[in-house]
Amino acid sequence: MEINTILFPTDFSERAQKGLKEAIWFSKQAGAHLIIFHVYHHPVGEERYHSLKEKEKDIELNFEALKKTYPELGEIRYSFRKELGISVETIIETAGKGEIDMIIMATKGARGFGELWGSKTASIVQKVDVPVIVVPNSSSLQNINTIGLAYDYSKKNSAGTLHCLVHASELLKADVAVITVDGKEQSISTEKRQVKKEMIDQLEDIPYSFSYSHHEDVEEGLMDYCHQNDIGLICIIPHTYNFIEELFHESLTQKMVFHSDIPLLVIK
Repeated sequence: MEINTILFPTDFSERAQKGLKEAIWFSKQAGAHLIIFHVYHHPVGEERYHSLKEKEKDIELNFEALKKTYPELGEIRYSFRKELGISVETIIETAGKGEIDMIIMATKGARGFGELWGSKTASIVQKVDVPVIVVPNSSSLQNINTIGLAYDYSKKNSAGTLHCLVHASELLKADVAVITVDGKEQSISTEKRQVKKEMIDQLEDIPYSFSYSHHEDVEEGLMDYCHQNDIGLICIIPHTYNFIEELFHESLTQKMVFHSDIPLLVIK
């Protein structure tokens, strides 16, 4: 998979500013065009803007300020884009037009998916088909040594699903650790062994390893493993791990304890 165009939604907040630094760095590694994207709406209520033109002018000033704040933008191909609309819907629609290969988003982080659910980030991650990297406020995409892929071999990948992971591994110069929580290798069924074999075929060009960890709570076990083994990026493929599929079901989010202080790469 080639990453030619990356979309970075921004609201010009401090959190987004930190995320932009990571998006610029990643775009440079990928040789990708970075679109810095702001969605705005008509002034309403107590907003300080008296007209749409006034608001649009302020957005342009914010874009100009980013050039000064991040001179490293001069090292990549980038463009600023603003669009009138509703942020989540407009970002999802833009990602679905075929121009975007990846989205990088900043988030303040959350103690669990229960807090993340219903947020703009979660809605976008759930609904777009392109890979999404979610960067929590206190984390970085730089100096990542190992990417952890949460996997339980319960379902097969479609052909090429792992291309994005392989490409990310190459760009970041990071190994891939395939992590299965609450499992032992000798207990894998014949069917799951076949899934593992097919995975090995897809990962053969990068350094990889397989790890198994027992924990009564799979979500907690995954995060404990990642913290203890210096995993710098967690890759999840929602349809290939039963518990991850459940994370995207709103009714179960209150009991989720998936600490998102580590960047996430979500591949559909």
